[in-house]
Amino acid sequence: MERFTSKVLMFGEYSLLYNSMALTIPFDKFSGQFSYANPDDKDSLAMSSNQGLRKFCNHILENHTDEQFKLNVQKFKAELDKGLFFESNIPQGFGLGSSGALVAAIFLRYLDKAGDLKDELKVLTVEKIKSLKATLGGLEGYFHGTSSGIDPLSILINEPLLVKSNFDIVPVNIPAYKEDGKHVVFLLNTGMARNTDKLVQTFRANCETVEFRTRLEEVLTPTTNEGINSFLKADIENLYFNLYNLSKFQLTEMPYLIPEVYQPAFQQGLDSGDYFLKLCGAGGGGFMLGFTENWDTTQEKLKGQDLEILYRF
Repeated sequence: MERFTSKVLMFGEYSLLYNSMALTIPFDKFSGQFSYANPDDKDSLAMSSNQGLRKFCNHILENHTDEQFKLNVQKFKAELDKGLFFESNIPQGFGLGSSGALVAAIFLRYLDKAGDLKDELKVLTVEKIKSLKATLGGLEGYFHGTSSGIDPLSILINEPLLVKSNFDIVPVNIPAYKEDGKHVVFLLNTGMARNTDKLVQTFRANCETVEFRTRLEEVLTPTTNEGINSFLKADIENLYFNLYNLSKFQLTEMPYLIPEVYQPAFQQGLDSGDYFLKLCGAGGGGFMLGFTENWDTTQEKLKGQDLEILYRF
């Protein structure tokens, strides 16, 4: 069955909620796909997944009334009775789109006109993106309360996506990957799962204050936009300038989103300039993103941390 890879939100965490741009890229180390459990195998993970899918199936039956993207729920139920489950190694609560991959897999497998959609995905229009994003967000909202739909959309399309606005989302070319590239984008695994809903609620509560909302609109959003543009253009000087400002803003203005034990690592990067850390998605644990042009030095300074290269250019 078709496999769906994880994704990484490189830029746009939280500021996306207030009209900044965002950039997502696929990350094929982690993925998930539907499988059937062996009737003789009492694998608890397969059984747990199957039970969770049954609840989601009932939710879709009761709440999904989208005629444009109609799902064959009866087929879904029949396959669940045969032992269908979602086999995934995407860590949950780490910012890599575990629920987005599941939603994308369900959507493409049970969509009445999935074949037509695959053809349409080759030529994306603003209206098609708008409709897909809304529908996928409605489905993923089951897991998070609310969802922008960006995660399942980017996983479904499986290309780097530039989010220019809520409905202006386009595939985009990013700097070519180079095995020996000097500039390294890496993941730091905190080993700590997080609760996205609570983190977003805290952030939104802070946005009720005029002072923070002003700093968000006047500093975070333009810095995010400039960071994306400089990355896409491989404008290295401006990229690291904006990464410094992003990292500093998150550490000073949003420290509740960074596990306390990792705040010194943020500060060390800012002080030395050898690397810059930032949130990867909701923060609060999971993965963090890092950028460096001194990979050997960065590995030494973050010795003992679980680091992995995401991208080199």
